[in-house]
Amino acid sequence: MAQHTSHTSSPYEPASRPAPELVPEPTPGAPASTLSPEPSPEPASPDSSSGRESSGPAELVERLTRWACETPWVEWLELAGSLGRGAGDELSDVDAGVGLLDGGDLDAVADAVTGFAPTAAVLRQPFGPDTTHLVSIYQDGRQLSLVVMPCATRTGLAPEAIALVDKSGRLASPLDRTTWDPDAARRREWAFLACIAAGDALKHARRGTYWRALRSLTEARDLYLQLIAAQEGVVFPQFGAVSLENAGRPVPDELAATLVGSPGLQSIVDAVNVLVSLLAPFVREHDLEGLCDALRLDVPR
Repeated sequence: MAQHTSHTSSPYEPASRPAPELVPEPTPGAPASTLSPEPSPEPASPDSSSGRESSGPAELVERLTRWACETPWVEWLELAGSLGRGAGDELSDVDAGVGLLDGGDLDAVADAVTGFAPTAAVLRQPFGPDTTHLVSIYQDGRQLSLVVMPCATRTGLAPEAIALVDKSGRLASPLDRTTWDPDAARRREWAFLACIAAGDALKHARRGTYWRALRSLTEARDLYLQLIAAQEGVVFPQFGAVSLENAGRPVPDELAATLVGSPGLQSIVDAVNVLVSLLAPFVREHDLEGLCDALRLDVPR
């Protein structure tokens, strides 16, 4: 079975514009004292699922920004995700990236962010040799997703993110968003792997291994959504449905027919046939008819 590997080159989860009314964008090179935001604190609101009180993500952004301003080995801080594109709400996670100078280390960052509020759990997820995704879950349910990297990693502001702290102007110029756009070879790869996954779904369904079939069907559907996102020209198309919904672009109505309520041979075969019909334009675009014939996929001609 071919295994799809996501080629996500985004610095972290996708974000968008405009800037939220959480913290002001600082002036590059301004002294730390002028970079500390002073927003009015948000009133605490009860978490209906737990009964605990949460002040929402705005307080986390404020604390994170103040810490970055006051920490000499922090060079820059950028905000992404729904908050970064001005679409956040009280349920939003805080998605951010921070660039460190020599002298800063992950342990010190973790110590700082776990001091923002009582913490339930922390995960350190490697994003490469010098970059770590630091996920902090607070007891009130709020989440901070912080990508920690050397400051020189960033040569500009990521697409659809905002600079909260930029002590040397490293984030003053936007990065070219087309850096994340898939070229023809990458789009062909997505279409190729979608066909492989669809074929695997049929194979596993005929064997009676329905959970493996559903996994392959889901993989094929996700790749199709990446192709649609690329076709629509949205930012970070490799995130598929996430990027489409963030951009307010529709997902084809027919895709709902690929959702299987009760796994079984016929339901999975029907779902695969619908998905293959949706994939047909991409199959033709990338001359993959022979692949589909070999996989016994019934592509409309």
